[in-house]
Amino acid sequence: MKAILLNSAGGAENFIYGDIDKPVLHAGEILVKIKNIGMNPMDAQIRGNEQLLTRVFGTERPAILGWDISGEVVEKANDITDFEIGDAVFGLTSGRGYAIM
Repeated sequence: MKAILLNSAGGAENFIYGDIDKPVLHAGEILVKIKNIGMNPMDAQIRGNEQLLTRVFGTERPAILGWDISGEVVEKANDITDFEIGDAVFGLTSGRGYAIM
């Protein structure tokens, strides 16, 4: 998978485009092929402030920002009954929205 990665806080020039492993789904999760992201003021605040970046992502680097997404369900955990593969979805994630398949 590809993602927009952030190794340290700062300006948008700190973003890098790179490869990441496909996430392993846990109970209650779906995997969405991202088609659109929204960048909101919180993205900019976290990106520009090392203390906020660490508060949200801990010491894990690179961090993958992004909370506002839309796309298509491409995989789902066994316990998911409300979504089907191919469903169009939008929503607010817990981060990692700047990753695409």
